[in-house]
Amino acid sequence: MDDAERLSEAFLRSQGFDTVEYEPDGNIPPDFLCDSRVAVEVRRLNHHYHSEGERPEALDTKAIALWDTVKRILNELGPPTNGRSWWVCYTVRRPVKDFKNIPKLLKKALLEVRHDPRDGQQKIPVVEGFSIKIIPAEKIHDLEFVFASASDRDGSGWLLDMMQTNLQLCIDEKSKKIDRVRSCYPTWWLVLVDMIGWGLSEFDQELFRDSVVIDKGDWAKVILIDPRDPNRFFEI
Repeated sequence: MDDAERLSEAFLRSQGFDTVEYEPDGNIPPDFLCDSRVAVEVRRLNHHYHSEGERPEALDTKAIALWDTVKRILNELGPPTNGRSWWVCYTVRRPVKDFKNIPKLLKKALLEVRHDPRDGQQKIPVVEGFSIKIIPAEKIHDLEFVFASASDRDGSGWLLDMMQTNLQLCIDEKSKKIDRVRSCYPTWWLVLVDMIGWGLSEFDQELFRDSVVIDKGDWAKVILIDPRDPNRFFEI
């Protein structure tokens, strides 16, 4: 059981079902069966980057790896050597060329800053599709280069637009997956762990319901849950 399934199980058990069974038919849909009648499929709702002729790529998979890589390199470079610290912000715009060499080239770029520091903020292209901006920090920190922010140009845009696009993609994908077994159970729910809006605020939930049109297909319920708290959820 992965993290999304564990969160979804906690949500389902809070809904008053007498039984919540994981993979009742083995490694095929549904992911859960509640009270022997409600079949539930689970998925992460995440950003996708569409490349012509290829399957959509989940942005958060590479984004997390890149985030971890940048922070690891900043830690490796250690404490200040010239009596100053820098904030480091990075920007991603896909497709990223030479992705595998980002760690080496990022470290090289930061070492050049260390050995030849300049005043004021600087923007440094590392590889095509990935750049950093360094900004002098107001005070000295434990590290010479301190992570400040990340910007994913393919994950940007109006929140509800992103959610609409990726929700429909997830719904359609899951609908195809269960097509051959749909008749086995009378009711199907789709539970999505919301890695885009993180459950949305109450205001955004109302705005979503008023302005976003989603084709739910034959799903009786499509439910978004907050990955930080499965008790925070809303049904679209």
